[in-house]
Amino acid sequence: MTLSAKWIEGIGPDSSVEDAARRALEPRLAQVMHLLPMAAHLAEHDIEHVHRLRVATRRAGAALKLFGACLGQKPRRWMKKRLRKIRRAVGDARDLDVLADRLTREYGEVVAPIVDLVMKDRAAAQPAILDVARQSSHHDDFATHTAKLLAEIKPPIAKHSPDRTLTYAGWSRDQFVSVADEFLAAFPVAESTAADLHQFRIRAKALRYVIELVAPVFPANTRRRLYPIVEKLQERLGTSQDHVAAISRCQAWAAASHDSLVLETLRELSEAEQKGFADSVGLFHAWWNDDRAALVHTLLAEATQLTDRPADIPQTSPID
Repeated sequence: MTLSAKWIEGIGPDSSVEDAARRALEPRLAQVMHLLPMAAHLAEHDIEHVHRLRVATRRAGAALKLFGACLGQKPRRWMKKRLRKIRRAVGDARDLDVLADRLTREYGEVVAPIVDLVMKDRAAAQPAILDVARQSSHHDDFATHTAKLLAEIKPPIAKHSPDRTLTYAGWSRDQFVSVADEFLAAFPVAESTAADLHQFRIRAKALRYVIELVAPVFPANTRRRLYPIVEKLQERLGTSQDHVAAISRCQAWAAASHDSLVLETLRELSEAEQKGFADSVGLFHAWWNDDRAALVHTLLAEATQLTDRPADIPQTSPID
């Protein structure tokens, strides 16, 4: 098992769904267990512990959702709630880490009073991580529930042929189609609002994590060409969302402050962030052109129609 827990190893088209579920869930949940105490107790030494933990909870949550039909109801429900609690605890902390770094890097000393506000909020966010880490380590709570979840993995029941044994290639296609359809339905247009673009990013994120789970039995282009585009799409829209989040925080801090210097700095920062958001949206639309959208359509169609041969390891560079 690698600590990245990104791609499933040892799975082929004829593998059973329950084997794929076990190989996907075990390393992802193990990674959450590994990173949780580090994010709780060592975050001040390396902020990347928090970032890696948030990504780990997303990957584990995606596997939990994809393989829900294979899991016992009670263990799955417990794990879903615990992963959500961890993700929420580290989510705010990570957003503040990113904001503090970006403000310092892009604006320098002029926003020092605002960075102080960020760090104050960041300190207030850490106890939630400590709390969920304590809960998860108490009597090996997380490890115990992980073992129970894995022990109760069972084959999913085919909807139209209950007696038929499902292979991972055939079963994963149906799961992938629903995620792909939601992604396609969220495709942006020139008039898309910030909320629309945020939803598209959420759908892209879901698609990205599902691709990681189905890549071993999907066409090679799913991992080699589609995945890099989805990953870059998520990153580009993430830049826009960072500006939206900064504007929202500026408004909240302004509403709570009576310091004239801080208020003026917040006003100027908010204006700069609004311009940054507009610029980032413009750059995204220039990148997300008709040709790239059409290519994604084609790659998704290829992925959902052909799942009976394993993907090879990507050898070519991803699309810019």
